[in-house]
Amino acid sequence: MSLYAIQNEISDIIDALLEGGQTEADANAALEEHLAGLDAALEDKAEGYASVIQELALRAKARKDEASRIRDLAEADEAVADRLKRRLKEAMEATGKTKIDTPRFKLSVAGNGGKQPLIVDGSADDLPPQFRVVRHEPNKDAIRAALEAGQAVPGCTLLPRGTSLRIK
Repeated sequence: MSLYAIQNEISDIIDALLEGGQTEADANAALEEHLAGLDAALEDKAEGYASVIQELALRAKARKDEASRIRDLAEADEAVADRLKRRLKEAMEATGKTKIDTPRFKLSVAGNGGKQPLIVDGSADDLPPQFRVVRHEPNKDAIRAALEAGQAVPGCTLLPRGTSLRIK
């Protein structure tokens, strides 16, 4: 029996109990008997679900660890490639050879396009106002503290924390 079927069956029993048609004692006895069977089925189902959940969580962690390992290898390869590229460029510039044609590659040292690099010394506060960007962001910690203290903050509401399933 699926979790969905168990949930529907419990709902049907509660609906039948609320609608009446039986004595309260008979309805309660039937309900208790039926729910005991459903509780056992739910516990068996929960055991299976927990097992699958744990297995998937462990597999996800292993895959994330492997992805991290491969990402580290890729970053190391990129660093070596960048270092070799920089050395080759320096060698070409030192010899005054800005173009090299080989059977497989065409190499050239060329100027970069795009915007000219800019360095801003000091802090943004030292610049005139027309050269600064002002950002307005909500201070969530202050808003949360005010709401928890019972103050009203227009457009802000504390939401319930919710629940989570913990498997140990």
